[in-house]
Amino acid sequence: MNMAPDAARMTFEAIAEKMATAAAYADTGRQFAEIGDARGLAYATRCASAALLEAASLVEEVKPAPRPKPGEAA
Repeated sequence: MNMAPDAARMTFEAIAEKMATAAAYADTGRQFAEIGDARGLAYATRCASAALLEAASLVEEVKPAPRPKPGEAA
């Protein structure tokens, strides 16, 4: 992670927001599944998936560099 602390903090906040959105859609999807609403379930699933994909993309910005394996040059 080679970014300024403020930029990293903002990225983590954006990830938290996307994850909260995904969780909300996942819960809504659960409710649609419980009542047998296939159309609502499909919509909630697509929205949850989109939010997770956005969060995963942002994680790449804050993910630490891989550690060198034993015996590799640093």
